[in-house]
Amino acid sequence: MESAHKIIVSIDFGTTYTAVAWVDASNSNHIEIISNWPTAGQVVGSQVPTEIAYGYNDPTKFSWGYNINPNLQKIKWFKLSLDLEQDVVEFPCGLTSADVIGDYLSAVCKHVIATLHRRVDKEIMQKAAIDFALTVPAIWSDAARKKTQDAAIKAGMGQNMLPQIYSEPECAAIYALKDLDDIESLRINDCILICDAGGGTVDIITYKILQINPLSIVECTAGTGDYCGSTFVDREFEKLFVRRMGSHYATLSSVHRQQVIKNFEAAKVAFRNEPEQEDFYVNLPTVGDIEEAGVYSGNLHLSRAEMRSLFDPIIDRVLGLINVQVETVSSVNLIVLVGGFGESEYLYQRVLTWASGAQIRVLQPREAATAIVRGAVLKGLETAGISKTQIVRRARRWYGVTVNETFVEGKHRLEDRCPNMDTGQILARNQIRWFIQKDQLMSDEETFRHGFHRDFRHLTMWKDTLVSCMADNPPTRLEAPVTRLCTITSDLTHLKKRAFANRRRWRLFERYYTARYTLCLGVHNNNLTFMLEFDGRQYGLANVDFD
Repeated sequence: MESAHKIIVSIDFGTTYTAVAWVDASNSNHIEIISNWPTAGQVVGSQVPTEIAYGYNDPTKFSWGYNINPNLQKIKWFKLSLDLEQDVVEFPCGLTSADVIGDYLSAVCKHVIATLHRRVDKEIMQKAAIDFALTVPAIWSDAARKKTQDAAIKAGMGQNMLPQIYSEPECAAIYALKDLDDIESLRINDCILICDAGGGTVDIITYKILQINPLSIVECTAGTGDYCGSTFVDREFEKLFVRRMGSHYATLSSVHRQQVIKNFEAAKVAFRNEPEQEDFYVNLPTVGDIEEAGVYSGNLHLSRAEMRSLFDPIIDRVLGLINVQVETVSSVNLIVLVGGFGESEYLYQRVLTWASGAQIRVLQPREAATAIVRGAVLKGLETAGISKTQIVRRARRWYGVTVNETFVEGKHRLEDRCPNMDTGQILARNQIRWFIQKDQLMSDEETFRHGFHRDFRHLTMWKDTLVSCMADNPPTRLEAPVTRLCTITSDLTHLKKRAFANRRRWRLFERYYTARYTLCLGVHNNNLTFMLEFDGRQYGLANVDFD
């Protein structure tokens, strides 16, 4: 029986920082941001560093966030391993990215639960159902979303129900549009561009307002994005630091090198490109004076021009993404900057200068760095009965299934020709039937159905391949640029053969059957869901294994 008391917990698992918000559904106006993070002496904030460190040659002992011994080697940016084909960092002690992500999320989950036990009455906690949601970049693949959900489950976040996976810019839009001071200035058909600039990724999506209360929005065009978040400013600084230090760089330990990058954070946050801000300093541990490197009393000097040189290549890429979206939509009224990088004063100035020529307003909402996690809580409340925001999305790629078709000379390739051993029919394998088009509008309420039929003599589990393609005009057979997305296993083995009696056939004095079934594809909250239907009845979720 479902618990009457519900607590919603949302986690913005970021590349550089992670934020957590929670709310008691019975008091939905009081969203809390967790800020009591464990610490080894650092000042903590509303976000915790997405960092972890393991004991020397001991993968069973680790510390995380603010609570890391400064003498240990920190692991950072490991979140990106969920979406990229290869790990972006090296992991110690034979650990994999899945191990590290699992350990970090498990530690976050345990701290969240402990915090709730301190903040919520004991009797309520005993009866409450805790629903978790994690946010991911809109540009992430379906496989990366599934990896994130699996990691959350492994970390203990699936006790009540499967952790939900939400799109970061969608959550930002929900929070920003509901929190606007001048909400009255919004009009039906206004187009709002959300620029979610985080540590690793920048997502750009433009929504048209269909209705204000309750909020109803539709994607104007498919969102875009790139890996050009604030960590890439850090990497530009690291290159400059190595060049400036020259041979002295080799004298720094790996721990001290990491600390220098961490110390750069203060200068990065403070940078506004104002004339009175001509000098910036980054502390270098254990270093005195190195005049040729511009280091004085253990501080690396950076000029305003040098600081600009670190930011500008990254911000130019962000502006490029915004420009493409604005040119595509052509009627953007407002740009909203959210995310940790979205709080940057210099980014805001550059976007404002660019937008002024196009007469587009630019807004940095309150708590821009936690806008996503706050919006995720609001979205989670909607599943708990609060008035729901309607979001109509656009497919970012084609989706289809591989099929065998009756072979037609001249239409199909000879290499795809194969016989059906049960029926004797000549088929063409590796063909694709597309059933969701790129840029097609989709809502949570829609279901896309595709019918299959199988000829068989012995009833077994059947596997079908879901494929996707980013091209505007995809091929009709399995070839580049089509990619295999996942394998869908349909299990009707619990049925008796008499269920297929009206589809019984004979060949060479042997009986075979034909099963006709339907796979139902939903795109709930931008996540793929599958249901199996046979003879008008639903047989639960089909099993899905992502490639």
